[in-house]
Amino acid sequence: MKIGIDVESGERPFQELVKGALKSIQSFSDIFIYLIGDSNKINKNFPQIEKLPNISLVNAKEIIFMDEKPIPALKKKKDASVLVGIKMLKNNSIDAFFSSGNTGATVAASILNLGMIQGIKRPSMATFFPRIGGGETLILDIGANPDANEYNLFHNAIMGQAYYKVIWDKSNPSVGLLNMGGELEKGSAVIKKAFNYMCDIPSFIGNVEGYNVFNGSVDVVVCDGFTGNSILKIAEAMKKFFISTLRDAFSNNPLQTKLKIMISYAFSILGIYTRKKKMITQKILPMYYGAAPLLGVNGTVLIGHGTCSTKELINAIELAYKLHKIDYLGKVISYIKKNGKKRLTNVFG
Repeated sequence: MKIGIDVESGERPFQELVKGALKSIQSFSDIFIYLIGDSNKINKNFPQIEKLPNISLVNAKEIIFMDEKPIPALKKKKDASVLVGIKMLKNNSIDAFFSSGNTGATVAASILNLGMIQGIKRPSMATFFPRIGGGETLILDIGANPDANEYNLFHNAIMGQAYYKVIWDKSNPSVGLLNMGGELEKGSAVIKKAFNYMCDIPSFIGNVEGYNVFNGSVDVVVCDGFTGNSILKIAEAMKKFFISTLRDAFSNNPLQTKLKIMISYAFSILGIYTRKKKMITQKILPMYYGAAPLLGVNGTVLIGHGTCSTKELINAIELAYKLHKIDYLGKVISYIKKNGKKRLTNVFG
């Protein structure tokens, strides 16, 4: 498998992404990684790369920064790392592409160069959230299309079902439409129209609320990109708040500080602290944390956090590897054609 990694875009130093790629090839012997960015800079910082048979450098002289407007930037910067990677995917030089840079630029470059799956008009980003009792809930969109209409929301439902089935091998994942209440009369005009469209989905359970994302009552939660991205950012902030609260729990006064030190020391000797910390981290971090597939485009595009770390890139490469091995794109296209064709035809003619 061949994976292209945009190491220039994003908010973290390029070295972190290169380190993630170097660690990944130790776990996957049958992947070939193309590092897309400033080749001279990469070679200077990682001279050992020249001797590695399964890593190659692709020079890209320009970067689309986070604060740039996507379309003008793509027109101006023809040698931008994200555009170089997407064109490699279009030409079948790579099987998957990852970028943690400007999301709008990645989405726009994907639409313009790869095109959309037949019947789907706008792409959607999807990610999993851990839930009580085990398993994970898929939520989409988390940022690709903030101004979704009722048709886009219906498409999100079909794509979400397809992706959930691919990852979890569940035949009919349940679908819920995120709303401010479960009652039929709740929500905006767009939400009410989307509700009517989704009623054609056999496993549609109706409106759901924020807590349903975590309580295990629904498999796929559908929303617009603005709402989904807000939920994602709040969840990430709450993770940090939770960990910080645990760390500071015993530090309010000298006696508690001493108790904290004693407990930490005892737990470290027994190995309990490390095991419990790992268990908590696994509980609050979803599978493949750090990468979200761009559903709806004709290609395997993964979008990462702007602050993508070495560990998160490793997760992204693992996800890309899994999606390639199970023929993710082919299965999603087949599922949409089989399960969404009738309704998509009714909507768009």
